[in-house]
Amino acid sequence: MKECKDAQAKACVFFVPQGGSQEVIMKKCGKRVLAFGMASLLGGLTMGCGSGGSSDAGSAQADAGELNLIIWTEYLPEDLVEKFEEETGIQVNITYYSSSDEMVAKVTSSPKDTYDIICDGVQYYNAFRSEGIIDEIDTDRLKNIGNIGEQYRYNETYDPEGKYGIPYMGAGTVIAVNTDVIKDDITGYKDLLNPEYKDMIVSVEDARAVVGMGLMAQGYNINDTSDEALAAAQDFLDELKPNIHAFNGDSPKTLMINGECPIGYIYAAECALAQEENPAIQGIWPEEGVYFGFDELSITKEGKNIDNAYKFLDFIMDAENSAYISKCYPYFNPNTAATELLGEEYTSNPMKVIPDDVFSRVEYLTDIGEDASKIVDIMNNLKM
Repeated sequence: MKECKDAQAKACVFFVPQGGSQEVIMKKCGKRVLAFGMASLLGGLTMGCGSGGSSDAGSAQADAGELNLIIWTEYLPEDLVEKFEEETGIQVNITYYSSSDEMVAKVTSSPKDTYDIICDGVQYYNAFRSEGIIDEIDTDRLKNIGNIGEQYRYNETYDPEGKYGIPYMGAGTVIAVNTDVIKDDITGYKDLLNPEYKDMIVSVEDARAVVGMGLMAQGYNINDTSDEALAAAQDFLDELKPNIHAFNGDSPKTLMINGECPIGYIYAAECALAQEENPAIQGIWPEEGVYFGFDELSITKEGKNIDNAYKFLDFIMDAENSAYISKCYPYFNPNTAATELLGEEYTSNPMKVIPDDVFSRVEYLTDIGEDASKIVDIMNNLKM
């Protein structure tokens, strides 16, 4: 299997602006290009680090149409997107986001035909379905659907028949520690309150993950939105605040690799990538509880390019393509055919495949409805 050559994985630091849904980040070998009006600008540019395509290729892409996708930064290798474009002639227009809150804001504030595929979490299914944003997926049109493990396809709470999303990757948060700098024995969230860690911690920017840390640290379930639980979480986070150097939703590992922060509350895959740059960076699954959730690829109800959306989903579920994604971004992969290709070096790494004993501490996100605004408020106050 070829090694990941995606520039995003190693070299690029990205900026994702706030605002309207027509904002697109095109990342080319470390350069940032902000494009407004995706149809006009994207038609004349080639994504990724390759050279520009020929006029014949551009004509073929125009004939095959487009695909509009919204997804996390550092989650989909650019050269794999280029491969899809070359194989199908379909031009892929990507909007990136750096937090779930940003994704929800972009999706709900945009016309319903803005996107064809949304990378979301199951906790948003109910809202997106009730607002007519996502549609049932016709799995008969997906020849590679069998590559997804049966245990990951069906969610008894949200999607018992596996109709509204295709599991893409699972993300869990760990405490990452540069052991060359931090010599303490850190086992959980409570240890992060050490006043000696002032201004040392980089954290993910996802409100559910951050407030969830506060909830679990205080002995509450990650989905508890009672006044008592949220007050306790607020107390923990207020005490933690002086130790937080930065929130970074794009590439928190960068601040650990460059030595700016010796401690991180980051996604396990980010920790795995940081370890490749500095083996002294180690990941710890917190003893109080573990944030974990699957991101899924959903097809929109009013997208303009639904046939192309099905082609893209099938392409992503191909075992070799999915394995390549994990090579670049080693999140938990529900594609069992892909993990067979990745081998023991991948499956034995606890930052890439969560150990069985850790799964006993996993707390899955659920849909908390309108109470989500309470979580966002706590996060906004923390960032002030």
